[in-house]
Amino acid sequence: MPGFVSLVGVGPGDPGLLTLRGRRAIAAADTLLIDALVHPGVLRHARPDAEQLFVGKRGDQSSTGQEEINHMLLLRASQGRRVARLKGGDALIFGRGAEEAEFLAEHGIAFEVIPGVSAAIGATAYAGIPLTHREHSSSVALVTSRERPGRPADQGPLRAVASADTLVIFMGLRRLATDLATLIDSGRDPSTPAAIISAGTHPEQVVVTGTLADLPDRAASADVRSPALVVIGEVVRLRERLRWWDGPGLHGRRVLVARAAEQSAETADAFVDLGAAVVEIPMIRVGDPSRPEELSAAMRAMAAGRYDVVAFTSANGVRRTFAALRSLGLDARAFGRARVAAVGPETARALSDSGITADAVATEHRGVAVVDALASLPGIELARCTVLLPRAEVASPGLSETLRARGAAVDDVPAYRTLGPSEEDRDRLREVWSSGGLDAVLLTSGSTARGIAETLGDALLPLPPGLIVASIGPTTSEVARSLGMPVHVEAAVYTLDGLRDALRDHYRQGAFAPP
Repeated sequence: MPGFVSLVGVGPGDPGLLTLRGRRAIAAADTLLIDALVHPGVLRHARPDAEQLFVGKRGDQSSTGQEEINHMLLLRASQGRRVARLKGGDALIFGRGAEEAEFLAEHGIAFEVIPGVSAAIGATAYAGIPLTHREHSSSVALVTSRERPGRPADQGPLRAVASADTLVIFMGLRRLATDLATLIDSGRDPSTPAAIISAGTHPEQVVVTGTLADLPDRAASADVRSPALVVIGEVVRLRERLRWWDGPGLHGRRVLVARAAEQSAETADAFVDLGAAVVEIPMIRVGDPSRPEELSAAMRAMAAGRYDVVAFTSANGVRRTFAALRSLGLDARAFGRARVAAVGPETARALSDSGITADAVATEHRGVAVVDALASLPGIELARCTVLLPRAEVASPGLSETLRARGAAVDDVPAYRTLGPSEEDRDRLREVWSSGGLDAVLLTSGSTARGIAETLGDALLPLPPGLIVASIGPTTSEVARSLGMPVHVEAAVYTLDGLRDALRDHYRQGAFAPP
């Protein structure tokens, strides 16, 4: 079978800007050739068995030469492999994608080009600087600061486009003073507004504004680093009114997500969307229960109609229950007449993904809230119900005790075990903790709190200066405090969204951890 190459622009940084078609190409690839500016979050969509080759192209620095990259594309495509060539921004805008496409065409290799969000569009939008505006700009020019070898200096691209209303200079940091002097020499007013955007669309984004005359000094004072994009024109004045990404709140905050790997991505995305720099280090793992035969027996009993209600307290319980059903050749039809309840929207979504719509969703992670949600269902009398609780092997007895107190018969069946972190993840947490590289720690369950405390031991306290501990609710906070861990922020609504909003509001109010 002939090979195929997808030249994929993955956007300027924020992995959420990856296109749907780009994501499909990554998911289908046998091999990925990855530039340095590709965000690691993009690779989440790759197959676990896909070959990942980091070719490290970044401006003038390149760990792999272009000829060698071309050879790698040719070799793997000739072997019949599907190759995804991942490039920051858009592959055809100063990304040498056209050269690679030409090479593939010359060698008879089938390919496609999947456009990406260019830094000129993405970084400026995240900086609050529109490229066009009815009153300020009706023309835009994109130019690279890197000169083409052999071209005379007086024929450079900047002089040709100096009069554009909005001018965007790619890779503009190294020659910033020279380029802006060239524009002034070409007739641009030295007082023309100008900005330089470093790490655009990343949590680390820095925007420095000034004029053609003073921007180089301002950028130097701010210690601006590559990759950087320069924007020139009256539209720069709009930044203070249109600034939305890098304002107060979670932007740039380094937040630890310690959930199990199966749940970490959703949590990370919720915080990345508000500009946080997420550090994912799972402090718990989900494993099979010690007695899996008990869950299998419960699944057979459910299929036989034993249960009036099945209540799930976590997405892990949902996933493990359906895995047990599949192992027995059963599916969602096994629920039969049973009513289904979920604790929290995440658990309800996991049920929906498996083909079940929850009849009741408790918004609070408390036993009484779950029982009240069940009792509100039409036709349900708890005193006459048999309830199945497929949940963690070690779980709080509060829910089952409350149900029994209402007269229900309860089968509390272990669906999974909560295990401690791997040694590799323990080492990663110790390293990031000791370095003081975190602004906040998210506690999404008592298990994550225990995993952190047990991993760090005596190093847990005192907390690193300025570190915020944020809890999803009172039950989790109680566990954390029992371990000696202070809780600075507690969600008023006991959900992931509630935790995110509570931490964001904490920072917006200018509050920090107590000394």
